[in-house]
Amino acid sequence: MYIVTTCLRPTETIIHKANEHSLLHDVPFVSRRKHSIETLMTRYGAAVLVFDKRRVEYTPLGAKEPFFFHPSSSVFRVKQLLRDGNDPLIDAADLQLGDRVLDCTLGLGSDSIVMSHAVGPSGRVVGLESEFITATLVKEGMSVWEEKENALNEAMRRIEVVWTDALTYLKNCADDEFEVVYFDPMFEKTISESVHLNPLRALANEAQLSDELILEAKRVAKNRIVLKAHYESPAFEKYGFKRLSRKTSKFHYGYIEKETRSD
Repeated sequence: MYIVTTCLRPTETIIHKANEHSLLHDVPFVSRRKHSIETLMTRYGAAVLVFDKRRVEYTPLGAKEPFFFHPSSSVFRVKQLLRDGNDPLIDAADLQLGDRVLDCTLGLGSDSIVMSHAVGPSGRVVGLESEFITATLVKEGMSVWEEKENALNEAMRRIEVVWTDALTYLKNCADDEFEVVYFDPMFEKTISESVHLNPLRALANEAQLSDELILEAKRVAKNRIVLKAHYESPAFEKYGFKRLSRKTSKFHYGYIEKETRSD
């Protein structure tokens, strides 16, 4: 249960977006006036979703800090790619311009942003998020967040955020519909350094890979299924991923090759 409101000084566009969300998802819209978030939570006994000029914030009932979309590590990763650098995910996925990518575990979307930049305007990135609030914050956030690097903004705007679970979506895909299917099962191991992920932990779907999920991914992926997981994860060996070890990182990438590119 949550209510929808706006920032303290909303524009007509912000009010329209908040009202639109309220009607679409059948949740109450409350005029902000000059009330604090704490006051609104107490009055309505509900979490608060706030539409602002640059982002959308969600404050769970009783919490003091909001959760909101931020491009996070994708900012420096895209800049590195623009400088003719490389990125371990792009290398693991062997992404090319025009490729279609299905990110089955969108989360905050950093990896999807990097992949969207790599495949360019002619490509396609669909990000699946099973948790409604996370999907909402990321979808709305990607539509309004502005960075100085325009390539990053363009990459964010191109991503298609879908609120659904991966298995349901995969089962409705055609064979070879995407060049790459990507998995990043969250919080399989707690990484204490990842403090920026703390607000997301309470909202995250902690489901791991399954035989059925991998089977569907193999049908839908034309080129590769890619996995990002903790280096101690048994998933690499269990499902036959070729592991790309990273000595300086607690996370490794792995891939299952479907076919060799003709180009």
